[in-house]
Amino acid sequence: MPTEHSDHEFLKRADELQREAERIINKLGIFSILEKISDPSVIGSVKNGLMVWSDIDIQAYMEEMDINKVAGLLKEFALLPTIQKVQLSNFREFRRDSLKSRARFPRAYYVGLRSIQPSGEWKMDIWFGKKGTPLNDYELPDPSGITEKQRVAILKLKKAWLDGKGGYKDGLISTDFYKAVLEYGAADEEGFRSYLKKRTIG
Repeated sequence: MPTEHSDHEFLKRADELQREAERIINKLGIFSILEKISDPSVIGSVKNGLMVWSDIDIQAYMEEMDINKVAGLLKEFALLPTIQKVQLSNFREFRRDSLKSRARFPRAYYVGLRSIQPSGEWKMDIWFGKKGTPLNDYELPDPSGITEKQRVAILKLKKAWLDGKGGYKDGLISTDFYKAVLEYGAADEEGFRSYLKKRTIG
């Protein structure tokens, strides 16, 4: 059975990762670059304080979608200190929805960054979409009443489903864990699997 100490360690690690993510974003000046063509905001685990690994999600809304403007930022990203890798993918016009890992990607332009920090390698996912059209489904269903017990449950489930390749097994995204715990009442891996079966059937 999980101990109180292990629960504390999950929460402590999540807080540490959140602070480090915010430091990296500010230190690199990511928003000052994105704001040249879009209205960016941090989403997902960094925003929600539910991090289990070094991953940052950012959405960037544009008045008009223009891949040339997005591509124009790549050199600036590449020249930032600590940036090892810059990647551009067009998931707006070119889809591979037959792949489970890709089917839930937003119809958007994607820029992926890798930053090598003293704390390790950090992955940054930036999704560019048209203003007024929702992009990602990474927000908590109802974050106002989340308890510490629910937060720990989400963190443990996310940790258990990490695939070791920069994502979650079975094509899952963060929202799956949020909904399972906050709406379905899943408290452990058995409850989460039950939620997944119910979601598939529904």
